[in-house]
Amino acid sequence: MFARQKNRGFSLLDLLIVLMILGIMGVMVAPQLYSMMTEARLNEAAREMVSGLQYAQSLAVIHQRPFGLKADVDGNWFRVFDYQHRDDSNPHHEETPPVDGYGVVMNPFDKNWYVVDLDTIHTYEGVNIEAAPTDGMISFYPDGHSSSDDSSFVLSYGGDTLTITVDGTTGKIRVE
Repeated sequence: MFARQKNRGFSLLDLLIVLMILGIMGVMVAPQLYSMMTEARLNEAAREMVSGLQYAQSLAVIHQRPFGLKADVDGNWFRVFDYQHRDDSNPHHEETPPVDGYGVVMNPFDKNWYVVDLDTIHTYEGVNIEAAPTDGMISFYPDGHSSSDDSSFVLSYGGDTLTITVDGTTGKIRVE
């Protein structure tokens, strides 16, 4: 009455066709995936630097004294510092906020000193600080403004760059 059908499975030709289609899709998607990863790495490093700038600005407003961010192009790092202790190698852990040697302040999120070395953090590997203000330093004052001139930091990864600009008069931070 009912004929039994034989379960034959996939043939070698079926598997080869599927593998060929997956290979073609992989070749088409790989460059876009690499581009997205490059853009994400650069954006993440820029967000980290913008967070440092915003933190320095908010500390200046809250504590009514200058705070800043110093970037070292050669060393590929930046730090947030308390201006009144920036030349002092002694830590001032009793201060509010706590200050380590050379005025480096405590990062409120990870409870470490606010120094970001782009060469040693895997997330930012390959991202470079290409340009910074003349001395690599920007200071924020109690009313939120920075220096009288605009200051720019340029981050690069591969062939892509992002410029972080701080308006000296308003203290507004832009990423382009």
